[in-house]
Amino acid sequence: MKFAENLKVRDVMTRSVITVAMDVSVRDVIKTLAKEDITGVVVIEPKGGIMGIISEMDIVKAFNEDLDKLTAEDIMADKVKTIKPESTIKDAADVMKKEKVHRLVIVHEKGSLGIPSHPIGILSASDIVHLIAKK
Repeated sequence: MKFAENLKVRDVMTRSVITVAMDVSVRDVIKTLAKEDITGVVVIEPKGGIMGIISEMDIVKAFNEDLDKLTAEDIMADKVKTIKPESTIKDAADVMKKEKVHRLVIVHEKGSLGIPSHPIGILSASDIVHLIAKK
């Protein structure tokens, strides 16, 4: 799509990233997803660095477990896919397709130990779908 070649991630991303701490119970993660009407949250360490991501599918996978005893760290995907705000929407779509993910966390750079810095935004596949629908 031609328009996506020049449109930047920063122009489309959601800037208010909902995060949870690593030690929060899965039940509380579920409450956050429902309250905020979102499909995923970023899991952060105490200093705010990104440690993982939890999607609705991660919740479904834990369905038969004790959701009060499991923590965000127990069910999070720790391979978080990130992208920079200066990247294009086409680049973001290519990463989502290649990595088979539905959301990318937007960061400026990676911090110490290769851990991505604090999240500044999030871009989901549904954001791209809505963008295409407007064009």
